[in-house]
Amino acid sequence: MDLRVEIAGREVVVDDVSATGMFLAAVLPVGDEIELALGEAKARVRVVHRAGGAAARPAGVGVAIERPTAAFVTALDRVIQRARSQASSGHVVVGDGEARIAERLSNALATAGFTVAAATNGMEVLGACSRRTPNLVLVDRALPTIDGHRLLQRLACDAALAAVPVIVMSDEPGEVARAFDHGAADFVAKPFSTLEIVSRVRRLALATHPEQVVLAGNLREVGLAAVLTLLELERKSGRLVLKNGHTAWIDIVDGKIVDAGWSAADSHARSVVFSVLDWDRGTFKLVATAPRRSDPAIAMPITHLLLEQARQRDESSERARSACRGTT
Repeated sequence: MDLRVEIAGREVVVDDVSATGMFLAAVLPVGDEIELALGEAKARVRVVHRAGGAAARPAGVGVAIERPTAAFVTALDRVIQRARSQASSGHVVVGDGEARIAERLSNALATAGFTVAAATNGMEVLGACSRRTPNLVLVDRALPTIDGHRLLQRLACDAALAAVPVIVMSDEPGEVARAFDHGAADFVAKPFSTLEIVSRVRRLALATHPEQVVLAGNLREVGLAAVLTLLELERKSGRLVLKNGHTAWIDIVDGKIVDAGWSAADSHARSVVFSVLDWDRGTFKLVATAPRRSDPAIAMPITHLLLEQARQRDESSERARSACRGTT
């Protein structure tokens, strides 16, 4: 949000704003009462909390608007309405174990024009997603009950939510690689600025579209190997979602597999593909969506995987035959 206010004649950047409070990029003692000017309009505000560690970058303070003039209320409402009108609608689920941070993020995203469902643990995030499919999920790595990494796996293995991008937040820089390995669409290090959060959310959320199923069928009628071969020949991209009691997903870019996972275990993508290739029942559908990870270095040609699986089956059969001959 491009908004600045004045405190004692000094211009200060507003990090997020609502009708009842703001987060300012300024360092002030908690409890201070100050006069704040928005153009010609003025209001008295009280500093209610400071954040410089895990809640904001740069350091700043949250202020409650206590005695606004009528002119200030009008000016502030105009700013909020303008911000909302500039953003396309979208729905975001926010999950953070600290209720204050979840509330602050929710206020910033609501001001930016999104509808928001806030949660303080992983089960609440899943519940919010099941009630209304979001355009994006924003979660802290250290969420209680179900942490951010396990949440990524649960969402990826839900056919209705597999295409929803997830942004992971953490105050541990070393978590970035693990977040992307588990399928995160983006990673934000704490401390952060809500301006940064809103920008990243808007970029990812507004790029998503309602689920578009390109191809669907039953694995009894069409084997998975045949489906994958077709996708390779036609250089298709998307997420292939498979269900047979368990749920699995395979991300494909230009006819090559770039990632995979399933609800049965936390396994390497190649192991997941080999396991689901043996499924002879269940359903499949290819959803047209950008993969969460598309590193060319890990792209696996489908033909090579099918040949390797056939070789492993032949070796296993030969070992079985040898064992039988040895017992006779």
